[in-house]
Amino acid sequence: MYLRRRHLVTLTLLLIAGTTGGCLVAAAGAGAGGAIYINDRGVESLVAAPMEPAFGAARAAFATLEVTETKTKTEQQGSGERRELSGETADREITVTLRTEGSSTRIEVVVRRSAVTWDKDFARRIMEEIVSRSK
Repeated sequence: MYLRRRHLVTLTLLLIAGTTGGCLVAAAGAGAGGAIYINDRGVESLVAAPMEPAFGAARAAFATLEVTETKTKTEQQGSGERRELSGETADREITVTLRTEGSSTRIEVVVRRSAVTWDKDFARRIMEEIVSRSK
């Protein structure tokens, strides 16, 4: 009976992971904010900081990790704001997208090595820098 229930729980978790686009928890921060999730192309997190400090943290993370900033973009989306920060290293293109969610900011980091190859490990390093600087 115990093994059957355990297999049912495992199967349920696999089905949930499959229907959410393969999103898995990579690392958890304190509380609800700060958890870093791996998605199909990079990582994302919800930080308990308004847009301005979160955007400043993203720029500081670029400087720390020697990413050359190439472009910024800002647009209004309803009552919120969306910002995009782009940069590059010798062999990677980095895009950080920030969206306001209430008093918090949802951040996604995507690092491309080629048209079809992503570097999720470097994306996670960038996100960890942003999360630690947003506190």
